[in-house]
Amino acid sequence: MNKPPLIELRDLSFSHAGEQTLAHIDLSVAASEFIAVIGPSGCGKSTLLRLVGGLLMPSSGEVLVGGKNVTGPGLDRAMVFQDYSLFPWSSCADNIVLALEQARPELTRAERRQIADDYLTMVGLANAGRKLPGELSGGMRQRAAIARALAMNSPILLMDEPFGALDAITRAKQQDMLLEIWQAGGSLKKTVIFVTHDVDEALILAGRVIVLGVCPGHVAADIPVDLPRPRSRATLMADGRFRELRERLMQELNDAVERQLAASQEQQGGSGI
Repeated sequence: MNKPPLIELRDLSFSHAGEQTLAHIDLSVAASEFIAVIGPSGCGKSTLLRLVGGLLMPSSGEVLVGGKNVTGPGLDRAMVFQDYSLFPWSSCADNIVLALEQARPELTRAERRQIADDYLTMVGLANAGRKLPGELSGGMRQRAAIARALAMNSPILLMDEPFGALDAITRAKQQDMLLEIWQAGGSLKKTVIFVTHDVDEALILAGRVIVLGVCPGHVAADIPVDLPRPRSRATLMADGRFRELRERLMQELNDAVERQLAASQEQQGGSGI
């Protein structure tokens, strides 16, 4: 018997200031599944993630987690943003301790501190716990933000272009770190929705890629990434199937952009511009 999905979007639509951003999204995500969401700018990727996170409410349709309607943020969903979202006046360890005070109030401060140190060590920041975010590089700050999200022990991890602001080398290292942690399994194998503009990043990390189209945002394609795990960057780049999937995703994105341009031109023509 198949288990029900952990996350369900049912006929989900969202509008803001009279403009529809997402329309009739149907999507199911199984427990421990890693999916990536890609699409052209303006297709509603970040909006979709914030709806799952409970930071926005749908205009119509439903977001369900564990079979229950999402009515706001919850401890079952941890988020990682591109801008790190660390308190600049608190050390890396204290940023995690502060989050744990809300998520796990039954723990003593010493226990929270130990958890913070353990997760910072896991992401390669064993010696950075007492440093302020401003004393760290961008890649180190993002690792600290990931450590904080993992320390919350939420079953769902929502990641909004977490590596988008990093240089190429640092970005590759962060991808490898996240892949290694997720592939380790156990409680670290979260259900992940990962928003990105980068096709290679999506294919390296995810087991399924959702392509959003625009005018308004909708599911244009739902593509399984049938590449073997555990994965490594070197073996993937040499895999012919990786190249085939990359070409398919690039074509899907190109088609989405062309449809966006056609719709824009039609709208301009209809308005007499």
